[in-house]
Formats: sequence, structure tokens, C-alpha cells
Amino acid sequence: MLEQYIFQCEDSLDGILTAVYDAWDSRYGHKNIQIQLEDKELNYQLFSTYIQVTTDYEKSEKVARTIRKKISEAAYESICRAAMTDRQEKADVIYRFIVLGLYYGSSIITNYSNPSVQAIFEMNRAVGNEVHHYLGFLRFSELKNKVLYSKIDPRNNVIALLAPHFEDRLPVENWIIHDEVRQLAVVHQIGEGWVQVDTSEVDFSALGEVNTEEEELEQLWKAFVKSIAIKERTNMKLQRQNLPIRFRGNMTEFIK
Repeated sequence: MLEQYIFQCEDSLDGILTAVYDAWDSRYGHKNIQIQLEDKELNYQLFSTYIQVTTDYEKSEKVARTIRKKISEAAYESICRAAMTDRQEKADVIYRFIVLGLYYGSSIITNYSNPSVQAIFEMNRAVGNEVHHYLGFLRFSELKNKVLYSKIDPRNNVIALLAPHFEDRLPVENWIIHDEVRQLAVVHQIGEGWVQVDTSEVDFSALGEVNTEEEELEQLWKAFVKSIAIKERTNMKLQRQNLPIRFRGNMTEFIK
């Protein structure tokens, strides 16, 4: 039985691309290599050597340049989106996709018969669907300090894809979109654009309470939503299809 070399990396695009660089540079052979995300509860496999990968932005950038140059810009964008998903196998899928891409070139992006390409496509679709949902379902509340604040709990790491939309829609407002799951936030300051920040040590209660006028508007919105409902035509199955329950926890009209 051939020994497997398992490269473990952090759950980020730079971490995964660093692992791709190290795995390729190891010359152990693609069939003998796996790339996994770091997992404290991992069940170690027999006949396997585990190699810890330290994220290196220079290595990551080299891999990114290679993908853009030798495969395509579209392939690189697909990899970036795949890295945003919550799927545990994504690191190894991305590695297999890059290996194939460097052999087949830009045509690899449409080779859906290949399991790795199909998996990349499915990951992209999952991210795209969640972004689409949040563009319609995300709700801001105005705090007393006039900052617009939104709290979300996405399955995938999508806040960086949401930020450009709201920067365009709300350019003259200070706002924050907070991903509670990953303890990340995008923060927009008037005239300064937006940045993504780690919020693991940030106390969001310090931002202040909701504006009194905002509370009144929220109550009016809830009353409006309730008043337009036609009880006799209620279709819960269709409602859940168009607005999945998992999005409702932070939506004004569903908060009691």
C-alpha cells in the first residue's frame, strides 16, 4: 500500500494555495497527495504522513499567478469562490482542479464530466445562490451612533462578495455586515471604501443600541408585512422555497 502524504492547511484561499505550492513542490506524486483543512477532531489515517502547512502569501501569490497565466482568469475566480464554501473537501478538490487545469488549459473549466470540475461548479453555485439570497434578505438596523449594522449567519464565507453591492447602494452611509459564524465583518466608512476585519476580539455591544426612530420603523414594517398577508392563501411550502427558514433569524419581519 502506497504511503499517503496529507498536507494540512488553514481554511482560507491563501492557506489552500500555499498547500498546493508545497504539495506540488514535494514531488511525492499527485496520486500520493491529499490536501486537508486543519481539523482538531481529525481521525488520522494509517500509512499516512501528515505535513503541517504554514500560510505563506508569497507562495500563494505565485500559485495564483500561475493559474491566471496558464489556465485562465475564469478558472482563478472559480477557485476563489470554491474556497469560500463550507465544504471540508474543498482544499483537495481545488488541488485536483489545478493539476488538471495545468494539463488541459482553459478548456478545463467546462469539462463537467470530471468529478473535480463538477465539484468546483457545485461549490460556485452554492456560493452564488447564497449571495443572491442575502442581497434580498439582508436587513440593516440604524444604531444610535448612525451606523447601519447587519448580522448574518451564512453557510459560506460570502461577506466579501456582498460588500461591493452595498458599497454601491449605500455609498454615503457608515455600515457593518457582521458574519457571526466566522467572526468576520466588512466595515464601510464614508469616503474610505470597505475593509474586511477579524471580529473575534470585538465587542459589538459597544456599538450602541438601535435608534429609537429605527425601532418605530421596524414595528411599522412588521405591521405592514402582517397586514398584506392573505390567510386563506397561505402556502408554507412555497414560502420556505422562496425564503428558506435559515435566513429568517436576522430578518426584521421575523424577529419577535
